[in-house]
Amino acid sequence: MRYRTIVLALGCVVLATLIAAGAAVRALRPTLVPPAWATDYDVNATTPETIAPGTVVDRSAPEGWSHLVIKSLPRVRLSEVERVPSVPIIGRDLTVRMVGWMFTAFTADVVKERQGVHTRYRLRAIGLGLGTNAKGCDVVVTTETARQHGVEMNFIKDEVLTTGYRIQKQAVIPVHGPSFAILDTPVISRCGDRHRTIRYRYALLVDTKTGTLDVLLWLLGGDGGECADLTRVVWIEPNCIDEAELVPDPKEFDGGRPSDLSFAVDKLPPYRVEMPLLPELRELAGKTKFTPDEAHALEDGLRKMTAQSRP
Repeated sequence: MRYRTIVLALGCVVLATLIAAGAAVRALRPTLVPPAWATDYDVNATTPETIAPGTVVDRSAPEGWSHLVIKSLPRVRLSEVERVPSVPIIGRDLTVRMVGWMFTAFTADVVKERQGVHTRYRLRAIGLGLGTNAKGCDVVVTTETARQHGVEMNFIKDEVLTTGYRIQKQAVIPVHGPSFAILDTPVISRCGDRHRTIRYRYALLVDTKTGTLDVLLWLLGGDGGECADLTRVVWIEPNCIDEAELVPDPKEFDGGRPSDLSFAVDKLPPYRVEMPLLPELRELAGKTKFTPDEAHALEDGLRKMTAQSRP
């Protein structure tokens, strides 16, 4: 009996020692501190700001924005005009004119901020808008505001703007950090022998010391991955004016009436450099949802690419 008591006492001492040792190890183990940038990235998908109606968009940053990223001036390619079906009542000529009646605008706002004794630049917002020429100026309008900005409207122009904004509102920002963001925009593109809705992916990189904005573009593709190209990236021209030539697909006219897929682009906006997308970045470049770690890794990789290929 006495022997059993001694064994039990020793067992309790050993157990208490092990517990104390475990607590000591835990106390000595370094606490994992998240990296400084862990909370910098908003990885909840958001939508771009709408450029305010009445904003004049010429060939540089419009009022309220620091950068004009792309101003697109769609029109039917001259050699393709005869392939446009003659739409009942409207006719071919008016259809072609209406294709070129509207422009699209893509802007960014980089702001200067004081951080102690230092000045840093931050990407505040991304903006999208649609407009047309009114009184000699290209001005952003909606169906509700067009007349007050001097645009003569009719049911065709109402439909053009309504359709344009419906498509544009599908744009999404899956990542937005202080100096980096991704914008995915729907684009009707010639994909093989068909017109499809695919997504262009734009990466915006701000130099925090100078406020310079670099914009990269690659093809994210359609919902099923069709026409994606994660092997190359293009570096968009600053203040890019895209004379977006459209090609028609007569099969996409429903009873002679244009559909969303009736006209498509078949080339990218003007760019200054084309670069191969690094193999180690391709999986990240194709993601639609990100963690902060993944957003940081993609930003870091793209910055290294631009540093090596800067014109």
